Amino acid sequence: MKPLLFALFLPLFVSAQTDLDGLWEGNMTVGGIYSNEALPMQLYLSTDGRFIKGRSYVTLPDGEILRMDLKGELYGDRSIGMVEIAFVGDSDNDVMPEFNRQYQITFKPDLWESELRGFWQEVTPETFKGTRRRGRMVLKKAKTPRA
Repeated sequence: MKPLLFALFLPLFVSAQTDLDGLWEGNMTVGGIYSNEALPMQLYLSTDGRFIKGRSYVTLPDGEILRMDLKGELYGDRSIGMVEIAFVGDSDNDVMPEFNRQYQITFKPDLWESELRGFWQEVTPETFKGTRRRGRMVLKKAKTPRA
């Protein structure tokens, strides 16, 4: 009897899972992976199968917002690899980034509070250079889309 009940309710549990698409809000640290200096960050993501497209919004200390287009991939273990591919500038946004970032993130889907947690690092050909910029990030799924 229990397997039958489980089979009946399984579609409800699967359809209730929070997905990756949408707005994510939180912070990213700057100044190294052990730094506590954080900047507000948002990601707006959309998926097509396992492929991800998106845009990042990082609010700098002076209030300017750095916007970058992203692309990446969602893997079977719910890890995500993404890289910034283009600066998004316009007449209101001329803040050019000093460098591009790549992200290594884990996706924790949850009915009430889904989370993206991981690391970012400067894209550079000198992978093990001591001055390579890195940081952490934690974002929660926004309750209502605002981007």
